[in-house]
Amino acid sequence: MIRIDPNRCVLCGMCAKVCASRCLHITDNGIAVRHEERCIQCGHCTAVCPQAALSLNGIQPDTLKPTGTLPDINELDALIRSRRSIRLFKEDAVPEELLLHALDTVRYAPTGKNLENVQWLIIEGRDALRRVADAVIDLFRTDGRTAALAVSHDRGEDPIFRGAPCAVFACAEGTYALDIVNCSIAVTTLDLMLPVLGLGGCWAGFAMRAAAMDDKVCEAMNVEKGLRPLAGLMIGRPAVHYKRIPERRALRIRTVKGENA
Repeated sequence: MIRIDPNRCVLCGMCAKVCASRCLHITDNGIAVRHEERCIQCGHCTAVCPQAALSLNGIQPDTLKPTGTLPDINELDALIRSRRSIRLFKEDAVPEELLLHALDTVRYAPTGKNLENVQWLIIEGRDALRRVADAVIDLFRTDGRTAALAVSHDRGEDPIFRGAPCAVFACAEGTYALDIVNCSIAVTTLDLMLPVLGLGGCWAGFAMRAAAMDDKVCEAMNVEKGLRPLAGLMIGRPAVHYKRIPERRALRIRTVKGENA
């Protein structure tokens, strides 16, 4: 529910300008709330109001955290360019408080229509991960393209999770066209947070592919009924640290401009 405090509102109209669902309108009598059922609960109105005059769902704007100091461009550039896929992990367990802190922050990653429909599955411990890897290998064993994975797995190696002590999967129902995008954005955001927490990750592509192909893999993962693991990372403390930033392909851009651009 959207509520406007008339004693605070100065009729600047910023809330109406940022409302993606056009629930707020400027009238001669003030800001009017219309078609409230269209509200996607994004919170733009409460975030932008200079007078803290709007409340959403009974949460008073004065209780919301202010925006913090953003990293400068050099710090953000270094984080993105230095991020590496980690496939060598220490045996240490991932500290629960660190992982939960990261996932709590990732709640703020964007989702299509602000659905906030990403749920998380955490698989901890080598025995639990081995059971999932067994199911993945059973699926891949007869495929000539992945036969080498089965050979490695049967030798006691871990080609699926690379010896990580933990794997985290972003899950959604999979019924919305952008569910996989929402989950991928969430996992990418998590991946970028890991280095500053002393952790590292690598996309769990084999497990993701297998889970999409066979429900038996989802059963081995103990995925909640009605959900699909659409993106995931293996996570742990890195056993190796990289000193340099490798080159990437040259930037490729095609710009389309209108006549007045």
